[in-house]
Amino acid sequence: MNSVSNPRRKLFAETGVRLKFRFHRYVRAVAFATATTMLLSSCSSRTAAPSDKNIVEAEDEIYEAVVRYMVTPVQGQPQISQLVFDDVLRIELQPGGDVESCKKRTRKNFTLEIAPPVYNSLADKAYRFFTRRELDVALHSDTVRNFLERSYTPGSLSQTFHTDVPRRFVRAENVHFKGWPTQEDESKSFERLYPGAGGIISFSHAGFDSTLDEAIVSADFVCGELCGAGHRYILRKKSGRWEVVDGFMVWVS
Repeated sequence: MNSVSNPRRKLFAETGVRLKFRFHRYVRAVAFATATTMLLSSCSSRTAAPSDKNIVEAEDEIYEAVVRYMVTPVQGQPQISQLVFDDVLRIELQPGGDVESCKKRTRKNFTLEIAPPVYNSLADKAYRFFTRRELDVALHSDTVRNFLERSYTPGSLSQTFHTDVPRRFVRAENVHFKGWPTQEDESKSFERLYPGAGGIISFSHAGFDSTLDEAIVSADFVCGELCGAGHRYILRKKSGRWEVVDGFMVWVS
């Protein structure tokens, strides 16, 4: 009797160990998935809205990063001796225009459609979170929404952001370029008054996500009657520093 029961007890014991091991492995897998989901949920649920001071400081850093991107060659030093900025923020809303229709047009013209990444599983989301979204090319909906809301708000351009070369702030509507319009005094043309500047840079308000890690801003550069271009820039914060990760030309003359 013992010779029969002992092997059975041994088999049952070994089977129980295997089942117990598999059960523990299953529990660990479920616990990991739950923890990952909670981590992503806590990341996506923004805790505290940034203060007005934080937004102003971040916007100055955005302007600095875009200017650096615009005027600094891949190699070497900037080829300009001074910068000239329009002291009025550029806005998309025209006088008498409808805000909602302007938002739709701006979303289309600036290619601000929201689309999920091609690879968007739970593991992909976790990977993008731990790599600080460096490989995530999709814009976040709160970034676009904030940009659309702020880009229609008139105001004055900040004059507290840093540039590597001297700069001036002017009212662009009061400046004329050489030969445009032809009746203007060329001794007071932009080229005479601001040599080495090249043209006038105009900025919109920047739009941010709720953690101030992603931003959108538009900028125009006008250098004459048929000379200039407008761009939309996407920036992300990397190691505490804002960097342009994408630029899109909206118009060119």
